[in-house]
Amino acid sequence: RLMEYYENVINVPFFTSEECDEIKDYALQIEQGLIDDGFADHKEHGSYDNVLTSNYFRYNFFAHHPHYAERLAQCLHYVMPDQNLEWPIAVQAWCNVYRNGQGIDWHNHSGTMGKSYTANIFIDGPTAPGITYKAFNKKSGVIENQKGHMHIIPCELFHKVSKNKTDEPRFTIGLTVHSYQTISKTLIDRYAFNSKTYQDTIILTREHIMYDETEQS
Repeated sequence: RLMEYYENVINVPFFTSEECDEIKDYALQIEQGLIDDGFADHKEHGSYDNVLTSNYFRYNFFAHHPHYAERLAQCLHYVMPDQNLEWPIAVQAWCNVYRNGQGIDWHNHSGTMGKSYTANIFIDGPTAPGITYKAFNKKSGVIENQKGHMHIIPCELFHKVSKNKTDEPRFTIGLTVHSYQTISKTLIDRYAFNSKTYQDTIILTREHIMYDETEQS
């Protein structure tokens, strides 16, 4: 069931509880790999206080899980209006693990207003207080997390995650989604298969979804 909160946030179930448990193991493996490779203290793309977020540009969750990438394409096809999200799309996806004392302050994601979106999938951990959202000229509001649920918001919407005050880690997946018109030459250089630094973006199409719908009609 699709629900809207604060008229800016779409909340939709995405992962099962069992899938979330498997994704936690993946996140910890990627984190340990980054530490082993010497990237624990790299913060050239922001002053994030955890390894996975600081190194978001070195990997892509959906590139490592193609079957979930297909699910993402299907989900976005059905919940996002065509006039807003135009296909094919570029998708960044990284994991976050917030331990005791860790969170992320007010921020938004770079992109084109009305054509780029931010998403967050809650995997596990303390569900409260959740994510705080702040639209322009409006009061902020908090939405408590639900295991396996994805929030989709406009890229320009400010949001933050309060510091984790428990000893139980909070696991999430962050996404930025761009319509094809926003992909510039500079971004294509970054998205290139043989980019030596950036491995954070995949291109998704909904062609197979449209084909399946035609077959069923």
